Amino acid sequence: MAVKFDFSDIDSFFEQGYAEVKTVEDKVGKEAVDYAIEHGSYQNRTGTLRKSNKYSVQDDGLELRNEAEYASFVESKGYEVLTGAAIYAEKRLKEEIK
Repeated sequence: MAVKFDFSDIDSFFEQGYAEVKTVEDKVGKEAVDYAIEHGSYQNRTGTLRKSNKYSVQDDGLELRNEAEYASFVESKGYEVLTGAAIYAEKRLKEEIK
């Protein structure tokens, strides 16, 4: 005896969940970039470092980055560039995705 099940509705269920997670990641990414801009502890001489904070939603999660080639050097000197925003984003994602 064989039992057959129809799981055709499962794909749409997972697709909807995936889309909801991506929406939350997009929202939190924007918040994290704003956080980095607001809380950067370095002197904003040219504005480039703050404008270089970016985010993107990837298939495997949220990516935060600063596209200025000297951002890691500034952080290595003890200034806040993007690390605090990454910690903020992790906290917010945990709050939003339960």
